[in-house]
Amino acid sequence: MPYAEINGIRMHYEEEGEGTPVVLVTGFSGDTTFFKQMVPELSQKYRVLVFDNRGAGTTEYSKDTIDCQDFVDDVLALMDHLRMFRVHMLGWSMGGHIAQEFAIQHPERLLTLTLVSAYPYRPARSSYFMNGIVDCALRGGDPEYISMMTNAFCFTEDFFSGLESKGKTLRSLKGLDPRGLKHQMHALDQFDTREKLSSIRVPTLSVHGLSDIMVEPKLGDYISDRIPGCKVLRIPNTGHIVKPSLYQDAFMEHMAAHENGRGSN
Repeated sequence: MPYAEINGIRMHYEEEGEGTPVVLVTGFSGDTTFFKQMVPELSQKYRVLVFDNRGAGTTEYSKDTIDCQDFVDDVLALMDHLRMFRVHMLGWSMGGHIAQEFAIQHPERLLTLTLVSAYPYRPARSSYFMNGIVDCALRGGDPEYISMMTNAFCFTEDFFSGLESKGKTLRSLKGLDPRGLKHQMHALDQFDTREKLSSIRVPTLSVHGLSDIMVEPKLGDYISDRIPGCKVLRIPNTGHIVKPSLYQDAFMEHMAAHENGRGSN
């Protein structure tokens, strides 16, 4: 597994394919496997980069906490390390907030921006719930329940009833580090782009499930209403985790329209 020594950390990443770089930024507790359904098709045309943010996966860091700026600086340093100078960037959930901040701070490094299940500031209910389950794990609870409870907020009732009808249950992530996830929550709770969204000039696509209870669709609309020329894809009967097959065509079209910097919002 490749690692990059950047920003005083040892960052795990994976890349596949050749061509214009596409950077996929995962969310809370996610690792390089989160986009595994999307990478094979994307890598037929693009050079695709995925990585573990601080606090998740096998990325190693030594600070006692994580600030939201750390995530942005890590993405920039990893791109520099891999000599990726202008990229298409997609972020999901917390990754969508990292991507927003990246677009605000480093617009010259982006060809396009795609925000999936994104928010301009952390939703109070979700913060209350997620900090609570992480704190339970820090007090000795099985960290697997972090994944189980998060799944309950990320998928719809129809999704779970469909699994039940087939005699199946949803797999939960094992081996999560509650200390690292508490650090991620500290950073997540700092995020707030409400006063900065209108400064984003990168061609942007906003994707959101209309049945998302982790991040309500109105927060996705708050973003798309304030980014000039933002394109919108809203998907019925879909929760916080959106299957790539539901938006991959729109994502590919968005990138193709702005390849090598041509086209505009």
